[in-house]
Amino acid sequence: MASDLCTTISLHRFVDELMAGLLPRAVSRKTIIVNQIDRDLEVGSDENLLAFILWNLLDKAVESTQNECIHIESIRKDETTMIRVRNAGVYFYRSCANCFRQVQDAAEKLGGSISIDSLDMSTTVVLTLQKEFSAA
Repeated sequence: MASDLCTTISLHRFVDELMAGLLPRAVSRKTIIVNQIDRDLEVGSDENLLAFILWNLLDKAVESTQNECIHIESIRKDETTMIRVRNAGVYFYRSCANCFRQVQDAAEKLGGSISIDSLDMSTTVVLTLQKEFSAA
């Protein structure tokens, strides 16, 4: 079920604002967050729910990563917009386990889903939103 509080958000700017709050901890962990979200991408979404989801994913990525580069990027494919957090560290899954249900519930309220893929020494987390929640 989608939220009724939908507003159009410049996703790149939105992620920049979230990253600013994580900067002190990222610096202390010698971690860099790179915003590779398409600058023209706008997402129609409940700003508070989207902030909750992305903050938790980025926060847990920083918490589980040291001396690394975390990439947050957007991928448009057919009817979906994917927001991907890459190289979140091998401990991301464990650190995210406590909050994952709440984050997944929030994603479902936006009509989306979250998937986690761990391979070798890195983790990729993807927030997938359906086309009806995004605008070019």
